[in-house]
Amino acid sequence: MKKIILAVLLLPLASAAKADTFSDFKTLVQDAYLKPFAADLGGVIGANDFNSGRSLGFPGFEAGLAVSMQAKPAVENRILRAADVNMFGVPMLHAGAALPFIGADVMARGTGYSGFSIVGGGLRKSLLKSGTLTKFIPDVSVSAWYDVINYDYFKGTHMSIDAAASFDIPVIKPYVGVGLDRTKVEVKSGTAIPSGTSGTISKPRYTVGVRLSPMPLLYVYGAYNVLHGQSGYSAGAGLKF
Repeated sequence: MKKIILAVLLLPLASAAKADTFSDFKTLVQDAYLKPFAADLGGVIGANDFNSGRSLGFPGFEAGLAVSMQAKPAVENRILRAADVNMFGVPMLHAGAALPFIGADVMARGTGYSGFSIVGGGLRKSLLKSGTLTKFIPDVSVSAWYDVINYDYFKGTHMSIDAAASFDIPVIKPYVGVGLDRTKVEVKSGTAIPSGTSGTISKPRYTVGVRLSPMPLLYVYGAYNVLHGQSGYSAGAGLKF
């Protein structure tokens, strides 16, 4: 498990060092290709939304690194397919803090490399929370995110809603979740089609994973995702106070 998590965490960094995943977008983009491209992009962003069904609880705080990868572009994603892109993904730095009184967490995340950037934020609300004497009850939460996407030749937005459940048992904490991603991609100037051309699409996402606590405050996790019918993987690590 540790080797798998390490490999998934390092893969996007290695890919970014070799080439820009979206470098051929400006020459390959066509109007009909925008929605499939947006679906794949939104899926790997949204797969970073959660790694547990448990909220922080005031005055909790957490920060860490998350990475989600798709095994290959969807068949309909002619842009990345024509560019010979295989596994691709999005690494994210994220942080969250529990708000007093309302029982919700406020979260922020972002990334930036090779001219590509994402800045986003979200809210997470606990629906069911286990306790010391009720460990058999799953933790259940819902969350919503909004992200702003920017690149040299396109911009866009990503919105998602999620529901996740997990068991807060010692050391190993399994979790499952479902999400819906709504992603918009709009073309900038300098591409093969007119500036302002856009595509918007909504697609579901499913996740099953395991979160480990090898030592106090530290957590690592790995997950398998179904991203609109495509296989994907997520991994991450962080500190939770």
